[in-house]
This record gives sequence, C-alpha cells and structure tokens, in this order.
Amino acid sequence: MPAQYSAPLHLDYVQYTVRSDRQMVETTIRVLEPDDLEAVEHPRVLYLLPSTPELSHRSGDGLDEVLAHDLHNRHGVVAVAPTYSDWPWMTDLPDQKMFQQVLYFLEDVVGFIDRQYPDLPRLLVGYSKGGSAALQLLLRYPELFQAAAAFDSPIMKEQPDQWEMPYYWPDPEHFRDFAIPHLLRTKGHDLGAAPRIALFGYGNFGKHAPEWTYDHLSAGHELMDELGIPHLYDNDTPRKHRWDSGWLPDAVSALDRMSR
Repeated sequence: MPAQYSAPLHLDYVQYTVRSDRQMVETTIRVLEPDDLEAVEHPRVLYLLPSTPELSHRSGDGLDEVLAHDLHNRHGVVAVAPTYSDWPWMTDLPDQKMFQQVLYFLEDVVGFIDRQYPDLPRLLVGYSKGGSAALQLLLRYPELFQAAAAFDSPIMKEQPDQWEMPYYWPDPEHFRDFAIPHLLRTKGHDLGAAPRIALFGYGNFGKHAPEWTYDHLSAGHELMDELGIPHLYDNDTPRKHRWDSGWLPDAVSALDRMSR
C-alpha cells in the first residue's frame, strides 16, 4: 500500500500524520514555510533529521530552533521535520518490511514534500544519529541532495558495534554500504569541486570527546582532506549534545552558502 497521510494540523507549522508500511507506528511530518515563500529568491527545502524515535523534545527540537532563530525567513528555507517510529539510524533491514528507514525517508517523506514544493533544492541537517544520516544520504544520493551539515555525530563508525547499532545492522557486512568512511572513499569524488559537507562540534563526538568514544569530527575532517573532498569544518566550540545548544544557526548558514 502507498503511504497515507492525515489532514494537516495547523500550529506555527503544518503537521501531517503518516501511515506507512515502512514504519511500525504512525509518524509525523512537520513543515514550516517562510512567511512569504513567493518572495524568496532562492527557496530550498531543509530536512531536520532526528536523533530519537517519534516526536520527542528530550534533546530540544530542531523545528523549534528554526522558529526561535527565524532561520526559515533568514535563509529562505522550507523546514521539514520528519519523525521515525524507532531509533533513526537510517538503515534498511532487508528482512523486516516495517523497518525501511531510508526508503521511508526517500519515498514517503521526500516524495511527499516534492509534490508540494516541486523542483526545490534539498538540504540535510542533524546532530548525533541525524548528522550521520545527513552525510550518509548526501554521499549515497548526491543527485537528490545539495548539501549536508552534521553537528557532533559519530560519523567515523566502521563497524555497527555500539549503542543500538548491532540490532539495526545484525550483519556487519550490510553496514559497509552505510558506513560514512567507506562512502567517503568510494563516493566522495561524486560531490564535485565545491563544498557540500559541513561539520560542527564539539560535544560527545568532537574535540575532547569522552572516554567511551573519540573525536569523530577531527577524524572525518582529516579523511576528507586526505581524499581531497572540499568541506567546511569547525570543531572548536564546546556545546551540549542537543538541538538547542546554539549550533543550528551556524549550520543552516553554512548550508545556505553551500547551496547558492
């Protein structure tokens, strides 16, 4: 069955409920337009990728931050915040019909938004899992997305051996196609000569990382330099591992510059 959508619920943004065979329970898509979209010279769609299941404010909320800083008007973006029924590691499990996170995003979220805002360039931003998802999607589908920004994300995982990852990739060989270091080495050249990736830190996965992890951002920056992949990089500002710790305005500004 194709995905089914509710009528919109009008708040500061428009909210849709989604029923999709690719997710275990109903999900939501929230959409926030600039105040005068018709007057925007270079409109784009900005996808705010979550780090937790369902609609949660446990680590702040990306769409609330866009509203608080007026980023949708300042940068002329339609901000879109989808949710997932489970931890959004952006994986597709071949043997589980209702656990197709990439297909859900590409077909049920992006496809739905494309029908409402045709021909607009697509940008990706997130932190933690959401930041890793943003880079993964850009590298796997560079023709669909124009740029991606990640804050404090475990972007250099080579094996699915921490947190919930063993459940989401029970076959480590399957993870290889989703691992950002592998994607940088094999697909990074497809991004072209202009920067399309921005990395921001630090918190749990940047400079001065805690003992249970390491500085993923520096390692990712060094790998991209080694491979000659243009990117923006700022790993000098300590911030909490949350949506609302002050990093999002810089990330959206970087995405704006990279997509003009």
